[in-house]
Parts: sequence; C-alpha cells; structure tokens
Amino acid sequence: MVSVIIPVYNAAEFIGKCVSSVLEQTLNDLEVICVDDRSSDDSFEVLSRLEDPRLKIIRFPENRGVSAARNAGLEAASGKYVYFLDSDDWLDPDYLEAMTDKAEETGEDIIVNSNYIEEFPDQGKRALSSRFGFVEDEPGYYPIDLIQNRFPPVVWARLFRRDFLSEKDIHFPPPFVRNGTEDIFFTGLASSFHERGLVFRGPYYHYLQRPESLLHQKDLCFHNIVSFKALHDERKSRGLGTEGLRLFYGGTVILDTGEKFDLAKAFFTEIAPEVRRHQELYAPVDLFLMESVLSCEDYDSFKARFNPNISISFVRSRMRLK
Repeated sequence: MVSVIIPVYNAAEFIGKCVSSVLEQTLNDLEVICVDDRSSDDSFEVLSRLEDPRLKIIRFPENRGVSAARNAGLEAASGKYVYFLDSDDWLDPDYLEAMTDKAEETGEDIIVNSNYIEEFPDQGKRALSSRFGFVEDEPGYYPIDLIQNRFPPVVWARLFRRDFLSEKDIHFPPPFVRNGTEDIFFTGLASSFHERGLVFRGPYYHYLQRPESLLHQKDLCFHNIVSFKALHDERKSRGLGTEGLRLFYGGTVILDTGEKFDLAKAFFTEIAPEVRRHQELYAPVDLFLMESVLSCEDYDSFKARFNPNISISFVRSRMRLK
C-alpha cells in the first residue's frame, strides 16, 4: 500500500528509532526504502542489523545529496502511495493508516496531515503544531494557494499517490537546491496540478529539532530563494504559469557574497510585477526583503545600506522605524 522513503546521511544515532516507528505501524502493508547517501558514520551498519522483509536498503557509492537519495527511493518504490520520512524523526503508530484511509476514501493524489510535534533534546520544550486556520477534527478541502500560504511545504506532512508522481514526472530538484529546501520544489510542483487539496488533523509526526540540522543553518532562506526560483523556472518550462502563486518567502537571509546578491536580485526583478499584484500572499517581511534588494544597484551599494546578515529581527526592527 505505501512505500516509505527515508534518505539517510550520518543518522546512526536516530535511524533505528525512525525505521522502527514505520515497521511498527498499524498499517502492515508497506515497504521501507532507506537510501544511505554514503554516510561516514555507522548508519549503514545500523540499517543492516534491522531484520524485516519489508526493509530495502540502497547504498550510494558516493555522497549525492538528499534529492538524489529521494529520487532513487522513488524509482525503487512499488507501493500505491509514497511517503517521505526524515531519518531523525518518527511517527505515531497509526500515522500511515490514517493517511491511506483518507486517500482511499477521497481518491485524492495528495493528502496533507497538519498535525506534528516539534521534539527537542529538552523534553520540556515539546510543541504541538498550530491549527494553521484549518479544520480541527473533520477533513476539509482548501484551495492549493491557501494551503501553500498557511502550511509549510514539507513532504513529510503529505502522502502522494505514486502513479500521479510518475504520470506528471514529479521529482526532487537538481543538487544546487539544498539545505533542506528541496521540499519547496517538490510539493510546489506536485501542487501545480490541483486547484484544491485535502487537509486533516490526524496522528502526529514527531519532528526532531537539532541545532546542527539543515533547517537551522544560517543561510537557509537564501536556499529557499534558490528552490523557489527552480520551481518558478520548472513551472514556466512546463507551461503551468505562476500568476497568483506565492513565489518566495522571507526569513533569515544571508546575502554575504556578490553571487548570492546577484541571484536574489535577478529573481526578484523577474517576479516583482507578479508579487506586487498579489501582495496579499506575502508577509510584510517578504516584501521588505524584496524591495531592499531591488533598491540597490549592486552588491557594494547593498552592503553600504544593509548588514548582509539580514535576519528577521533586523528586518522587523527596520520596519518599526518607518
């Protein structure tokens, strides 16, 4: 019924708990495809000690990145549905059963479960996901652009019908999109073929927050921009259009090189007319970021006006002064 794809890189400390949470699901009809991206720790050895006929292990001869690992898992998958799980996270026991039940009931290509728990090494910091303006108990249908604006574009909150992904040639992006932003491209491309999506609040995904994880790297938002640009270009090349979509979002942006600044400015210059026509899709911090970059002729003038480490707190403090 479900192919669970787990990219693995230096996750020896966590991968056992992660895989066990899948093998112990109330839904038994599944396969678990772990793609070891040539870990330098004992991840492969930990996986090799797990004995279950539903477990498949692929090992890359060299490190290729999370997109390549997930794409390899997709190629090897045989389930009716595909689910992507991160190697340091884990699932409630009935998570996949609830997801597939909703998919079978509705016939939808993509199911979104908006329930997750942020887990921390300090158990006292556990945090439940918010409602994001979605339904509390019953599943509901929402316009895709509304889901895109309210809910993170993470693949682990979504179940995908495999035939749909194959028919539409939906894949993870090239390796220049990285640092945990690959999901923006994948979920954005998959959502391009639907006007609405099903969102429900089911069992919990347990999302481990680690300081060293990709999502906490300081240049994350720059890579968000790279991923949005790749998605924008992919949609245009397929004739899918981009009008009325949220084409980027701001956050901690480190434009600490001229190359990064030039890429961001070129992309903002291209999308600025659409962004300004649909300002309701963007937060003030997003618009401030775009206009700050566009108002500078070159990187030297940008550095003269702004600290290259444009953080959320910095932007908000500047906005309060205006």
